[in-house]
Amino acid sequence: MSDKYLSAAARHCFDAELLRKSNRWDNAGYLSGYAVECGLKAILAHVLSRNPKAFGHELHTLAGPALELALLLSPPKNQLRRTSLVENLKAFAGWEPAWRYSATGELTEQMAETLVANAWEIFKQILIPLVLDGWEEVPK
Repeated sequence: MSDKYLSAAARHCFDAELLRKSNRWDNAGYLSGYAVECGLKAILAHVLSRNPKAFGHELHTLAGPALELALLLSPPKNQLRRTSLVENLKAFAGWEPAWRYSATGELTEQMAETLVANAWEIFKQILIPLVLDGWEEVPK
């Protein structure tokens, strides 16, 4: 089974939204980070033709030089927009995979709202060019 990063990103965004609507702030914020991770890995897998698992789960690593190169190499007609993507990634500056071990109540409603909203924006910024370029189908 091959990795389906964009499909996983879509699933994580939808689930984070459901958790946010259920006032489950900690898990909504946590899952938002994984939605972003999967979206970034979708870019790296397609544009750089490299296994993105090598970058781990750290968003600051995934959003580093490899992403910069992938954005430069993406097809010009549907080029991924670096400025808006980087702007939305700022919301995840403090996100950590270790949040899965944090105490309930550490994430506020406002933090969860911000993370979920930015995860959706990042997902849309990644989804549209990958679908238009024919690399991915719209996830179900």
